Parts: sequence; C-alpha cells; structure tokens
Amino acid sequence: MKTFNCILGVFSILGAVYCMFFPGATFLSSSLIVAILLGVMGICSIFEFATNKEAKNTQGRKKLAANGVIELVFGIGAAVLSVLAIFIPWVRAMLDIMILIMFVFWLIYSGVTGIFTAVAIKKHGNKMWVFSLIMNILLIVTGLYGATHLVYAAFAIGYMIGITLLVYGIRLIMSAFEKHE
Repeated sequence: MKTFNCILGVFSILGAVYCMFFPGATFLSSSLIVAILLGVMGICSIFEFATNKEAKNTQGRKKLAANGVIELVFGIGAAVLSVLAIFIPWVRAMLDIMILIMFVFWLIYSGVTGIFTAVAIKKHGNKMWVFSLIMNILLIVTGLYGATHLVYAAFAIGYMIGITLLVYGIRLIMSAFEKHE
C-alpha cells in the first residue's frame, strides 16, 4: 500500500504541475473534475458531521453540515450537466458559466462564514483570528472580482485544481512514511 501511495502521489504531483502551467486548459477540460471535487468535499463534510456526534460545538457542526449539503448539491448539479455537455454543445457553454458562478458564490460564502469563525476564535482568546479575518476578507474580494471577471475565475479554478492535486500528492507520499501502530 505504501508503494501504491507513493506512485499515486507522484502522478498527482505531475498532474498538479500540468494544471498550474495550463490553468485555462485545465478549466475547459475538467468541469467534471470540479463536479467530482465538490461532491466529494460535500460527502466528506456530511460524513464528518455524522461521525463526530460527541463534539460540543453545535454551531460548528451545523456549519459543517450546511457546507456539506451545499457542496454536494452543487456537485450533483454540475455532474448531471457534465454528462449532458458531452452530447449538447450549448449545454457545455452553460455548464462552464454555471461552474464559474458557483465557484464565485462559493468563494464569497466561504469568506463570509470564515469571518464569523474568526470572530468566534477571537472570543476564545486565540491571536490567529486576525490572520483568519484578513484571509477571509481576501476570499470575499477574490469572489467579487471573479464575479465581474469570469476569465479570472476560470484560471483560478485551474490553479485550485492544481493546488488540490499537489496537496493530495504530498499527503499520499507522506502517508507512505508514517508509522502505523
């Protein structure tokens, strides 16, 4: 299993390099990948919500469940449209625009919820709340900019897919060197 993780990690990192060098092509050729990523993120959030019942922070659990449902709905919608886009060209154009709009709204939504999280962190005395607040404000600004410049949003999606693959590849390689007791 360790060897398989290393090989898959190397392929993920190579794919990440390709995605980051060609973000426009990545976006145009990977609307289905975006749909799958949204769906997987939604399922993971819902699974974490369902399995972590003893958590005391009910507000955080509600946010986790809401994020999971929203990501899953967007992922299912994008996957259905991706299948239709294979056969109908105008659906392909509409799908790309819908993914861009969903991405922009997801950035804005994540930034707004992150600001509330930063305020909650501040109440607990953690000094990292300022960094979290600044990053989430930048996330909102990026989403608003992307709403008016969809080409920028398309390139951002290409880069984010590359970064996600890079992190996933590094995690896989690192998991091969972890000691399991």
